[in-house]
Amino acid sequence: MSLEPFWSLHVYEGCLTSEGDDQANSFAKIYASLCMKNLPNLEALREKPRPIPSLPTEKAALFLAGNPGDAWSVPDKYGTFVLALPSGKIFCAVHVRRASTETAIKLFTGLVANPPSPFTSTLVKNEQTHSPSNGQTQTLSYEWSVPSTTRKMLFTITTATSESAQLQVLGSATIISQ
Repeated sequence: MSLEPFWSLHVYEGCLTSEGDDQANSFAKIYASLCMKNLPNLEALREKPRPIPSLPTEKAALFLAGNPGDAWSVPDKYGTFVLALPSGKIFCAVHVRRASTETAIKLFTGLVANPPSPFTSTLVKNEQTHSPSNGQTQTLSYEWSVPSTTRKMLFTITTATSESAQLQVLGSATIISQ
């Protein structure tokens, strides 16, 4: 089943006014076109950025949470974005240094809350915490599933409101079995 028409319909275009909104809009486009679109075949995605050098091992480690794999800087006029693909895992992540967290959550929810048929979407996590270094942190996770299957797609966004947070937006996509 091709999800191609879904991606083109759900990537948001528009005149957003603030820099934070522009960054969040770029996040949504990058997340949808790289992680969501390629989740069923991340090895093919791993080959796409070959012309772009991957980050050096020591810098990539920050985005791979200590796992082996590759990370690339994703060129965009609105901010610093990093694509991370750990080796041997069906896991894709997009990291954003600065973006409007409110807009990023709104766009992410628009992408994952209403999947194409025959998938159904279920909100499985909505957690908020607060810390001095990150400010208000929110994590949302949605599962996409098809009846009578054990594999599900899990889409997660974590945002941190503090201007001093190392990252303000992290979006990930993975396939899980239950």
